[in-house]
Amino acid sequence: MKAVVLSGGGSKGSYQIGVWKALQKLHIKYDIVTGTSVGALNGALMVQNNYKKALKLWRKINLKVLFGEDATTSKKTLDIYKMYGKNFIKNGGMNIKDLEELVEKTLNKQKFYSSKINYGLITYNLSKRKAKELTKKEIKEKQLVDYLIASATCFPAFKQKEIEGLKYIDGGYYDNLPINLAIQMGADEIIAVDLRAPGIKKTAKKKVKITTIKPKNKLTNFLNFYEEGSKRNMKFGYNDTMKAFKKLEGKKYTFKKNSIQKNRDKHQKLYKDTLKKVLRSKKMINNFKEIYKAGPDITEEMKNTIFLTIMETTARSFDLEETKIYSYRNFNRQIKRKVKEKMKPYQKNPNRKIRKKELYLYQSLINQNYKELHKLILIHPLEVLKAIYIYTICEN
Repeated sequence: MKAVVLSGGGSKGSYQIGVWKALQKLHIKYDIVTGTSVGALNGALMVQNNYKKALKLWRKINLKVLFGEDATTSKKTLDIYKMYGKNFIKNGGMNIKDLEELVEKTLNKQKFYSSKINYGLITYNLSKRKAKELTKKEIKEKQLVDYLIASATCFPAFKQKEIEGLKYIDGGYYDNLPINLAIQMGADEIIAVDLRAPGIKKTAKKKVKITTIKPKNKLTNFLNFYEEGSKRNMKFGYNDTMKAFKKLEGKKYTFKKNSIQKNRDKHQKLYKDTLKKVLRSKKMINNFKEIYKAGPDITEEMKNTIFLTIMETTARSFDLEETKIYSYRNFNRQIKRKVKEKMKPYQKNPNRKIRKKELYLYQSLINQNYKELHKLILIHPLEVLKAIYIYTICEN
């Protein structure tokens, strides 16, 4: 049986909605969903199979809903922590009444309990100081929202949740990625969505096939809930899942399948010829190959990995949007546009010193100043490789 396991992670949980969208696109079915904290909330919505309701929920969850007039409008981490800290001193943690009402409205209990998909969550019983693992059949319908909120009660940021006189807090205090619960429920294949958030993660007790999906990009601070941040997280979740299942490619950036190979095929001759001119001597070329492990045994996959690293570090230098899905042509167009914009002031005033290293080196390539580049490649190898990439796509 196949299980989806969802970790906790507060506002980062919107990433899991993007994962869900990708799983639907890939027509991947699952028999079990387990979750901790926000993963428990998202998991319950996955069981009832209502993606649109999950989207609406995440659009509504924001700091104003959680804190009312005391909510900060700042996106700075320190300001967010201060707000939670003041609230804890004043109220003993965030009041989750409005969040409970939102979850209650979003859940369709009839669909949840009639679904063929099994479900499990973890919360921590603070009164008895032990974890509580519950499956669908063990959760009474009238207590479903209570236990979902209990699992997601990130104490001390949130107030403890009381159920039948006992106090509960976030399940992440016991196991923030409940793979073992999924295995106990019969899973032999797992898709684990790890938000890389604070919490304890336990090693799988049994060997099963696990596909782990983790954010490759920076997500929102786990305590900062806002709609634009949620949308961005969702895009990353979708992209990373499609990459995990080999339908898209890239690391921090996302490319259509085979884009990296196509880009290499189109530009590698000019790139290699330019690099040879910079390295100048056969000895230097051999040394450079040795440093970058680009010897005679290098595979096409390794070549693509090196080329991708150069592409992505170039993109980061020019602040290309990380959520987009690029073809190699569109990617290169964006780089060229950024380079053109950055070079304008220097073209108007040739005596002005170019401060951005990649652009200075790119200008050196245009001027065919290979002697200087030869010296700099030993000090700033990656910057020179990025400059050669810029030169290659602009001149090819």
